[in-house]
Amino acid sequence: MNKLANSLVFATLCSSMLLTGCDFFKGKKDSAEAEQATPAVNEWDCSNEAKLKEIKNALQQDYLKKLDKALRNSSYYQSDKNLTDTITQNIKFEVKSITTVTEQPETAKQLECRSELVVKMPKGLQKRAENAFEAEYCEECEREAETLKDYIESEVYGLTMQNDQLKGSFNYQLIKTDKEGIQLQLPKENKVLDGLVYITEKAVQLAAYEEENKGIADSQEANAQEEAAQQELAQKSMDIRQKELNADQAKVVDRLNQTWDRFSSEQKAQLQQDQSDWFEKRDVDCKVLAQTSIHNIAEKDRETYQQHYNYWDEQMRAQNQDMQYTKCFNQKTSERIVYLNNVFN
Repeated sequence: MNKLANSLVFATLCSSMLLTGCDFFKGKKDSAEAEQATPAVNEWDCSNEAKLKEIKNALQQDYLKKLDKALRNSSYYQSDKNLTDTITQNIKFEVKSITTVTEQPETAKQLECRSELVVKMPKGLQKRAENAFEAEYCEECEREAETLKDYIESEVYGLTMQNDQLKGSFNYQLIKTDKEGIQLQLPKENKVLDGLVYITEKAVQLAAYEEENKGIADSQEANAQEEAAQQELAQKSMDIRQKELNADQAKVVDRLNQTWDRFSSEQKAQLQQDQSDWFEKRDVDCKVLAQTSIHNIAEKDRETYQQHYNYWDEQMRAQNQDMQYTKCFNQKTSERIVYLNNVFN
């Protein structure tokens, strides 16, 4: 009986060991199949997540450097530092629509990768930058765009901007090296980053533009008031002088008539044609001389009212021409009176 019992125990143990051994080898087989089912991460791939993360980090750092340089170069306008920090901390980069351009990438030493770079800007940044673009006083700027969107989407940057998102083409390379492994190479020129820096710069300097515009408006208003005051002074001076010339004209005409009346009928008949010729010549000469530009009159020969010619408008220039005619009229008529007096004597 004892032998039989021992034999049963031994058989049971053997069966148990056989079953356990089968489960052990079965577990190892399942694990191996599972490993084969999960593919290894392929670093030699334009869409490799680790490389994409590296790209985003590099873009963020490059953006901060470019922005810092741009703000230092435009230090004439004060930037809102708190706003700058808020913007830079909330900019998000995404690399989308990735395409491997290189043929037979398995044997290639360099992968050419083509993609679209999308920048998600903080809400409201685009609108603020658009307001700044419109507000910026840029007298010597050569930009023809009417809006910031037009400018960003023009050939200057060639990007797309809408709903606080900036998009543009973005190419990069993966390069196999013997020692360093797979290296990422980003383009030296990046229009998307350049556009983003420009947008950020405008946004953080909006307050400075508005302050400058207010100063310009105040200055223009002050200049306009000064201009109006000086023009009023010029007009008063002109009117006073015209009144004097008109009074002189009335006097010389009266004197000319008196001088003419001193002649007898026979003398008048002899002088009639000469007098008529003189009238015509006087009027023609004075009309010509009256058109002389104020710039062609020597400063020493200008009358007091003419010293303020910079404040004349078209109506005042016409008035000056009439006054010059009257002045010439008076002078030539006075000369004629002297001539006729000499004839009479």
